[in-house]
Amino acid sequence: MFSYPPFEEEILSLLRNREEFVVIGHVSPDGDCLSSQMAMSSMLMKMGKTVHMANAGPFDRSEISHLRSDFLNHIDKDLKQRDPLIVVVDCSAPERIGHLAEEIEGLTTVVFDHHSSGVQFGTYRYIVPRSVSTTLIIMQLYKALDVEISKEIAEHLFFGFATDSGFFRFINAYRGETLRLAAELVDLGVSPNMMNDRMTGGKSLGYIKYLGKLIDRSESFFDGKLMLSSSYLYDNKQYITTDKPSDSLYTMLLSVQKVEIVLFFKELEEEKTEVGFRSSHQSNFNVGALAESFGGGGHKKAAGTTINKPIKEAKKLLLEAVEALLKA
Repeated sequence: MFSYPPFEEEILSLLRNREEFVVIGHVSPDGDCLSSQMAMSSMLMKMGKTVHMANAGPFDRSEISHLRSDFLNHIDKDLKQRDPLIVVVDCSAPERIGHLAEEIEGLTTVVFDHHSSGVQFGTYRYIVPRSVSTTLIIMQLYKALDVEISKEIAEHLFFGFATDSGFFRFINAYRGETLRLAAELVDLGVSPNMMNDRMTGGKSLGYIKYLGKLIDRSESFFDGKLMLSSSYLYDNKQYITTDKPSDSLYTMLLSVQKVEIVLFFKELEEEKTEVGFRSSHQSNFNVGALAESFGGGGHKKAAGTTINKPIKEAKKLLLEAVEALLKA
């Protein structure tokens, strides 16, 4: 039976004894990232610390746009000179925190994460790939530091878990400890049905039309084992693209018979393309390792990267890489 490993005493001592902190998450933050940042920050503030949250963004999705003002976009010189402890959550490589990586150079950094691939970084690390979400790691930290988990914090912890587990769909056999942790959060006042509404409801008609267009653009390769879709800059003129339809897109394309891998290409700039990777739970294909080979990272079944090339070239590179792996 899986259990979380104990935290190094050096990490716990740093969290107890340092006075000022900056809590950082990855670019294009998702539910687990933002929930982890907020839960970590709340824990430190309950311990009497001065805490800043920072994220390079973007915060353009409607469900998170109101949070932008809560996060620093840069670590300025005055803050850096005060030598805060940097806490990075839900991030598998320094590139994943964007321009903030350069701004925290030289500062003591502690990384809490559950991604199995990526480049190790930070002064101290607590990495548990078997944890379903980073928020469940932070839940263990609350217990180790004997900090009370309020209903509000429980909701952050559950939301991060729910988004990364596909609302329980990605939990494998013999992982009862995960369900027991979720039950603890429910007993603290979390409503799973309200969390599901928060995750899946409130979509605009424009979002649905955009998702429909992405499905319509889907392409099949390698005897149906790979499907991909693409989002272009010009979509911004016709569709509401600020909401993130990729999770629904992945689910739908992975449900197609024979599909093992789904790639989603998003044109950020003419020379910059974001790529999302997913693989089916029946597949042995490790998309985390594939993303890592392109400077990104993630899990075996879910990962991402950003490639500084036009979307057409990024597609060509990825198709060649997948073909080589399928032939290996």
